Amino acid sequence: MSDDGQRTGADTTGGESRGVDRRRFLAAAGAGGATALAGCGDILGGGGGDPIRIGAIYLLSGVAEQLGAGSEAAAEVAVDVINEEGGIDGRDVEIEVRDHGDDPQAQIRSLVQEFGADVMLGLTSSGVTLTSGPTIEQLGVPFTLTDIGTPFITEPDTDTFGDYYETDDGRAAGLPNLFRTNSMTAHMTYAIAQYTADNFSGGLRVANAGPDYAYGQQCWSYYQAYLDGLGFDYEVVQVEFPQLAASDMTPNISNIVDADPDVVFTSFWANDTVTFTSQAADQGLFDQVDDVFDTIGADPVNFQALGDTMPEGVHYSGWYWPGAYGTDADEEFLSAYEDAYADDDNILAYPTFTGGSTWAAVHIYKQAIEAAGSTEPGEIISEMEGLTFEEDPRGTITLDENSHQSNASCIIGESSFDADVPYDGAGQVNTQEYTIERSEALDLLSGSDLPPGM
Repeated sequence: MSDDGQRTGADTTGGESRGVDRRRFLAAAGAGGATALAGCGDILGGGGGDPIRIGAIYLLSGVAEQLGAGSEAAAEVAVDVINEEGGIDGRDVEIEVRDHGDDPQAQIRSLVQEFGADVMLGLTSSGVTLTSGPTIEQLGVPFTLTDIGTPFITEPDTDTFGDYYETDDGRAAGLPNLFRTNSMTAHMTYAIAQYTADNFSGGLRVANAGPDYAYGQQCWSYYQAYLDGLGFDYEVVQVEFPQLAASDMTPNISNIVDADPDVVFTSFWANDTVTFTSQAADQGLFDQVDDVFDTIGADPVNFQALGDTMPEGVHYSGWYWPGAYGTDADEEFLSAYEDAYADDDNILAYPTFTGGSTWAAVHIYKQAIEAAGSTEPGEIISEMEGLTFEEDPRGTITLDENSHQSNASCIIGESSFDADVPYDGAGQVNTQEYTIERSEALDLLSGSDLPPGM
């Protein structure tokens, strides 16, 4: 979810040109053209043969380490389950997970060209994702995002919103071989805006606190745009953007307390959620306001780290919360995850908020490859466009044929120490699922220049 907010264009991708029209791309891939790009791909033989290889790249160090580690853990347990059940058309599945490192594009190329990845998973940084777009497209293999917030990367309408790779103010990318299984910023902010409109009256005094880079700024812009689109009356009384990974947010929190808001909208995640929540609790913010929202702060790792410091009754959201959906698929995922990591002191034996989307992505590849009868990139991509996956922990999802964004729901829950969680700390109760379709998002966002990305 990290995003440096900087556009460095072709310089970050070794000078590669984007320039692959989706229709031309698929036609070439279907004829075997993508094999030359990817260096892999074959017709399945109904068992035996070389393993099917999944490459994955996440941030596994620094401020986003817990997000990357959670996704890595979910991907690996998904692969183990698939192999225990006979693999993909009788072939074993191998996965190799890499840290972004200092040169994520080089890691992506290496996973495809040296490891021989047939399909890819990632990433943890919206900024890295956007600047890696030309590399991902040039390599040609299917790439599924499981952790990324920016709506730009899955927005296909470059005519309306501008091409991110060709104009300075472009907000649409729509790469032909890139998909996303997690919910994202244009969805999460809608959910919080709709919750706000449903539970508060007009004249609401609103403050913002979010990390000072593109993700935090985009979340605040989308939240306001949705409130405007819903016709909700509110007043912005304070806006604070602490530096990403700031160790001391007390000056920012003091400014918010002095502004006397009714609610505080935040877009913190990972360690920043822990820092803000603990310091805001110390300064009495949660006692003063009616509610505090967080876009993707609802994560078991955060709640465990906060312990009894976590306030009850605030509404933090996330892309996935274990056990909130009541599906058999979620029970299967939870059981497999807990069995895999029950004795691992380094991994919380409870999936993180990226767990559901990562588990789903691995199984979607299985479904698409078996339907295609091939690991040819173009064949897999054709199967994934419009694919419906019924065994998602969050309920049945579909990958949109044009944007390649999943329509998975997102969750807003109420923090509580009465929640049944396998750690010392709060969990979520009274969870509510939110969904939104592209047409509704376009309507609500029509007064802004923000793309829905769905």
